[in-house]
Amino acid sequence: MFLAKSEYLQKIKKIADMCKELKISVYIWGEKGVGKTFLAKYISPNAVINPQKPTINPIIIEDFDKKPSIEFKNTIIIATGTKPLNKDILKRYFTMDIELKPLKEHPEDIEEFINYFLSKAQKELKINKNIKISDPDISENLNSLKRQIYQQLLFPEKKEKIFELLKEIYLNNHSTYENELKLFEKTLFEAMKIKYGSKLQISERLKINRVTLTKKMKALNV
Repeated sequence: MFLAKSEYLQKIKKIADMCKELKISVYIWGEKGVGKTFLAKYISPNAVINPQKPTINPIIIEDFDKKPSIEFKNTIIIATGTKPLNKDILKRYFTMDIELKPLKEHPEDIEEFINYFLSKAQKELKINKNIKISDPDISENLNSLKRQIYQQLLFPEKKEKIFELLKEIYLNNHSTYENELKLFEKTLFEAMKIKYGSKLQISERLKINRVTLTKKMKALNV
């Protein structure tokens, strides 16, 4: 199965179907979590992933760009990586390459992946409960989206419990509004810094002006 709602992924599917039919070696590349191994398995469902011994069966080699060499001969190779290969290396080992773009460039597919991961999580976790993902986390593409769905199924009341705990704390002990707000902002920015790293991504996720964000983080020593 290959999920393809957008025109972009439908084109990728056609290319993948061609590779599958012709049984050719392919290099698939793109940033983390875009579904490279997922596509590789679609092209060659019976392939052995990262084999340790020689085999005549088709093979899938992950992170090929980190060590662009192959010890196996006379076999179909589907390799993945995060960067495009040097033209000479590409020509030496593969018939063609496929670039998989990040989810933000084909957002029409997000809902399809949400439904797919939700159905899979419900079966694996044996939780017959529907959830609504109002703000999909695609910071790491499919990786973060899948993680978000599993977390929301397992811990649906996590935030509510935290707010109840805060309420109990404030009933017994509190500072001024300004100090409490600063503590909240500092905690939030520290968490976002760990999760997203760059201020650009933090400002985009929190919907806050980048200049304002920088000033606040500097003032709070984040």
